[in-house]
Amino acid sequence: MEATPATVLVCGLGGLGQSCLRSLMALRVPVSCLDLHPPRWDDAALAAALDPGVTVGDMRYPEVLQRAGVASARAVLLLTADAAINLEAALQVRRLNPTAQLVVRSSTRRRLREQLEQRIPGLAFCDPHDLTAGVFANALRPDGLEAAIDLEGERFTIHSRTLSNDSPRDLHGCLGRRQRLLQWLPAEGPPVAAVASGWWPLEGHPRSGDRLVWLEQATTLRTGRRRPLLPRLTARALVWRQALREAPTWLAARRGPLLLPAALALLVLLVVGGWQFGGGSFPRGVMLTLALLKGEFLDAFSFYGSELGPPMTLADLGPAFLGLLYALLGTLLTAWLVGLIVERLVGSRFGQRQPSPLAPGSGAVLLIEGGSLARRVAQTLRAQNVQVLRVASHPDSEDLEGCHRSLPAALRALRHGRCLAVGVLGEELIPNLEIALDLGERWPSARLAVQATTLVEARAISSLLSSMELVNPLEVAADAVVATAFGERVLAVVRICDDNLLITEYRLQAGDTLVGCSLAQVSQGYGLVVMLHTAPGGSPEPLPREESQLQPGARLVVLATLEALHRVEQGEVRRPTWCLRIASTPAQASRQPALQTLARFLGGVPSAMAPYLDLSQGEPLTPPLHGQPARLLADQLRLLGIRCQLVTAPDERA
Repeated sequence: MEATPATVLVCGLGGLGQSCLRSLMALRVPVSCLDLHPPRWDDAALAAALDPGVTVGDMRYPEVLQRAGVASARAVLLLTADAAINLEAALQVRRLNPTAQLVVRSSTRRRLREQLEQRIPGLAFCDPHDLTAGVFANALRPDGLEAAIDLEGERFTIHSRTLSNDSPRDLHGCLGRRQRLLQWLPAEGPPVAAVASGWWPLEGHPRSGDRLVWLEQATTLRTGRRRPLLPRLTARALVWRQALREAPTWLAARRGPLLLPAALALLVLLVVGGWQFGGGSFPRGVMLTLALLKGEFLDAFSFYGSELGPPMTLADLGPAFLGLLYALLGTLLTAWLVGLIVERLVGSRFGQRQPSPLAPGSGAVLLIEGGSLARRVAQTLRAQNVQVLRVASHPDSEDLEGCHRSLPAALRALRHGRCLAVGVLGEELIPNLEIALDLGERWPSARLAVQATTLVEARAISSLLSSMELVNPLEVAADAVVATAFGERVLAVVRICDDNLLITEYRLQAGDTLVGCSLAQVSQGYGLVVMLHTAPGGSPEPLPREESQLQPGARLVVLATLEALHRVEQGEVRRPTWCLRIASTPAQASRQPALQTLARFLGGVPSAMAPYLDLSQGEPLTPPLHGQPARLLADQLRLLGIRCQLVTAPDERA
């Protein structure tokens, strides 16, 4: 089968390959397929559309790749589960087609991937576990947030709220400067617009029962500046003082109700031993008691007999028997201490250390199996101050923190704490569901997330199981793989309202589609949410103002669907629909600020904005603007004393 121009060649038609085909066909991108064996299709529609044209053969051989049409493909996706085969095939593809974008499925070490990407142009690696970890982490979050995202020191959170009353303000007035609406779900009917598109009716009023989902900047994780030394030392001293005050409570919580009786018993033993063995010298008796408690019975009593007089008689049998009991107790204590020390040393050396039980009253997320995926999910949650316990029958030596070898051991560690969420990440769906349902009965309030690699349309089926989210990592990763085939750099995936949103980085060069656009055109023309904007030579600005213009050398990090990224690639921008009719001129003192305001929103220099403040020929209209910047411009002009009105932009095609 000879590929047509602009075809994407998909090699490896397993779960990930077929998910990528569904995404590509939804975008109406021409595709061709290659697999080692005739594929087993999960989707009848895919089988009907593609099965007759599948090329069968080993993708590592040049003649097989040429039969599949590699020479004219715009992108080649190498998606088998064997990373070595994928990489070997990538080298062959690059030799046969020097310009195609290569996407290689691989879970090799990040350093190796970076080095290969630097040496082989147009090569990009993808790891479904890396891309899916954030989705699982957000599904297991115990704080009620839809998601939390950390980018270059800035934390962004995604909130969801269902209104209990009709909003007295329109949508424009409901959101603040550091917020971006992601979805508006009416109580009845379909969503108002596509998720994260920015195509919202700003004049609309949310009603009772409507659900609003929005992104906001939460906090700055680092500022780049350190506080002066004295305030930092004072704050540290206050922390230590508070820790000392809370130490008895903390010890009691960690050691349980036996701590106080054990301490009293030890004190009684020392007092009795000091009186019984001291021979009139209480300090010497205490020292002998400590020696006995260390297990040194013979040495202690030879010292006892030689120092206190004649050889032992029947009257000395009582103290000797008491000393024997002390020595036996000391032997047990010494053995326990030695065992504890050896366990810690061996655990540190060979990774066999058993995690500590959960503190009473504290909460944790429980992850069951999952291998490298569970390790990445745990790292993501811990970075956001969420305590994690893992169950891994074959733990990874790279991350043994909080890792138990069996589920009963993890349950014992949780016996005094609370389980906030359970993630079951095994490979088999039925055992995963069984474990999740059993633990859901044990902790009814815990959130549940289950890996379902064999389940097609897992996110749609999740609605049938209340309080449980089914996640197919291959479906989640597919959109990111396809976006990478378009030449984008996908940093992570976030799932909102059953849609996959891709956190994608753009580095703009001269001639790129976005160069010369305002951020309003990016957000409301193409349907992307701009999270970070870095101007050439500047520092990253989170949730930037939408009137900013993009220049070559700028960098954007956006949140968008695969469809929105494809619109950018195709240059399919939505036309602005609003104009501002200016009905009055400003006072002389406000004229220059008004010109500067118009220049900032309309693009250009202030002197070129003078015609918009000239009413000699009637009330002038501004060029068409998108809804959000039009509302902001109107608000700022009114603050300067200028009467203006938003009107529908004239249709240029009329």
